[in-house]
Amino acid sequence: MMYLKWKLSDEGTWGTGPEETIADRGGLAEASWAVAGDGYRIGYLTQTANLDDLDTWDVSEVTEAEALTFCQALYVDAEVLPDGTISGPPPDDDPS
Repeated sequence: MMYLKWKLSDEGTWGTGPEETIADRGGLAEASWAVAGDGYRIGYLTQTANLDDLDTWDVSEVTEAEALTFCQALYVDAEVLPDGTISGPPPDDDPS
């Protein structure tokens, strides 16, 4: 698994990500739950593709440690799960 950091295409914490463009290039990228206030988010790349010229989203590859640090800034208890994804906060309706 590769970890990516990208900025959503619109201002703030919403907008499109590069998932469709990466899929068009034969890759498979999935966004995580983690979106910072500046619109950057962590995503997972499970099938590689050419990541050149994705300037709209400012895509960069990050290490697992960098991805975890990013997520822990948003949810201190975040951890890397066995499948390589990073745990997020429990749903609002979770009583724990």
